[in-house]
Amino acid sequence: MVWGESRPLLNKCLLPCCMASSPWPALVLVLLVLNAGVVSANQTETDGNEGALHDVRMFSQECMQNDTCEATKPTHLVEYFSADWCEPCVQVGEHLNNLSNDTLVLQHHSSPQDATFLSASKLKYDLEFRLLFYPSIVVNGNHLLTGSRQALDVSSVMENNTPEWSGLESLHVENNTLSWDASLNGTVSVWMLAPTPHQESGKIHPAVAYDRVSVEAGEGSLLLDEGQLRDNTTFAVLLEQAGRRTMSIASLAPTGAVDVSDTSEVNTAPLSSISWANVALVVGFVLVLSLAPAFVIHHELTTGSKESKAQFRDEEE
Repeated sequence: MVWGESRPLLNKCLLPCCMASSPWPALVLVLLVLNAGVVSANQTETDGNEGALHDVRMFSQECMQNDTCEATKPTHLVEYFSADWCEPCVQVGEHLNNLSNDTLVLQHHSSPQDATFLSASKLKYDLEFRLLFYPSIVVNGNHLLTGSRQALDVSSVMENNTPEWSGLESLHVENNTLSWDASLNGTVSVWMLAPTPHQESGKIHPAVAYDRVSVEAGEGSLLLDEGQLRDNTTFAVLLEQAGRRTMSIASLAPTGAVDVSDTSEVNTAPLSSISWANVALVVGFVLVLSLAPAFVIHHELTTGSKESKAQFRDEEE
């Protein structure tokens, strides 16, 4: 080196010997692995919130006009997720209309394309049941029937699965106040159902959900706003444990259209069905692969660092 010659202040950081000793590639790898692990742990914790249906009651708007109104307990609950633009749903709805009177059919319009769309129904479709198709039927809270062909099996599913509803005791309505004694913890959800015309054909759906209110079961009562009720409203009262449901496939029949409709079902997979833990792992793996050339260069520079340092000393001398 010539006396008086100046060098840039950061000149040494550009030399191979300095690059070889940099810990950044290994540090980046460690951070990626830790981040993927944290995301996976959070996803597992969220998925661990298991939902359940404990009890079901029902009563009519006409019953509310009495001095006291005692809610009845249906034998089965059928939650029917449909859409007015879904052609197979028309025939499925007609099939469900023929079920016995001891079955409560709660029809959800969970598609935003429907004029009678209800956001509470969509939340249940996406987050609780994690459904993918229209039409879909959930029997007694955890038995899933998908598509027009499987809908034909709803009666046999109910015959083979009769639940023992419990948790809501002495549920009654007095002065527009719904009261109960809860023997189980959870959320009491009151769904308001009313006859609703099909937005295209005008044919009447017997009981489509148009509103929902809920409180914690420990509250013991809920005031019903009679001024907001539609004509011929039916009330479905559900005691539920919040969380994602573990669904059982209730039919081995194909999900496609057989006997009911010649139109195949529409895939409406929600974004929430994606496993974000798996996405994080895949992204992390791709990033690690992208850093592979840097790791190779780091290894080569580390191996040749002694020779580089000796050469650098010779140049300075």
